Amino acid sequence: MPLRVTFDTNVLDLACWPERFPKDPRQPLMKKVHDALASGQLEGFYSVTMLTIEGIMRQDRADVFAGTQTVMQPETTRITKNANLPEEIRQKVGSEDVETIGMELRVEQPGRKKLHPEVVARMQAAKALGVRVLEDVPRIGAFRVNDPTGEYYLGRGKGDELRKWIDKAHKVAGAIAARGMGYAQVKALGEKMAARDPESAWFRALDKAADIHEKRAVERAFGEWADGDSVAAHVAYGLDAFCSADVGNSNATNSVSRLADRDLWRALHDLRGACSQPPINVRLGFNLSYNDIAVPSFILPGAPLANNVWGSPSGRGAMESRFGEEIDR
Repeated sequence: MPLRVTFDTNVLDLACWPERFPKDPRQPLMKKVHDALASGQLEGFYSVTMLTIEGIMRQDRADVFAGTQTVMQPETTRITKNANLPEEIRQKVGSEDVETIGMELRVEQPGRKKLHPEVVARMQAAKALGVRVLEDVPRIGAFRVNDPTGEYYLGRGKGDELRKWIDKAHKVAGAIAARGMGYAQVKALGEKMAARDPESAWFRALDKAADIHEKRAVERAFGEWADGDSVAAHVAYGLDAFCSADVGNSNATNSVSRLADRDLWRALHDLRGACSQPPINVRLGFNLSYNDIAVPSFILPGAPLANNVWGSPSGRGAMESRFGEEIDR
């Protein structure tokens, strides 16, 4: 069975088109990864947060989310003939037809621009290699990229299977947030900034930085949000390894990418569910070896690892679009 690897944004380019980085010392290594993806030895994935969060230019993220607004859609009416009504409804309304008035509130981000051409090119290069997209942690009002043809997303199942996926994604995201990492950082900053304007919702205050230091903190927090949700999706899907070059230096020690909180990783291992393997050493900087392919990565407890994998220390949403629209528009 192929090793299933989630690629962080900072290594996806290297894996999908290593020829673009001839001066990068990691290029020979990632060329092997690229070839393994092409041959099917590895199955690759990346989080949709690469599009929904990191797809917004760093300097624009605060403005886009601060501009989030609720818009009332035009009222709709529909007549349902009495003969088409369920029996329990007919018992209440008698012989009358029923008029249904529909009202829809949609969350919009007018400041959200089309994806940068480089992001679109990365999507296309990944798709050409069969690299699929991981759904995000579900949140009310969150921007969503739809996949009506099923070409991009890795399926989450249906019915009970989908409910279990959602439950695990929320539990992992909650474990991360409880430690002040991931989504919790951007929300905490927004709440702090909103305290200066009590009538403002926390997300509307994100563009009200008092100085350059607070502005940079908000920018880093968006990246931390993307990292946290990527990890949550990775674990919820039960994938094998998370490949990243991120050591979390820009967020000091309070970053999901630094793996500084051993209790967090023990919690994530428990959330994975029972498996035949012992707890995994999750130190950052592993060279994950699989069929003689070394992948610079850290192991997250997604699914039981194959016996020939080992580590050695070294260094329809309220706001939505479709993958086709993101590529074409």
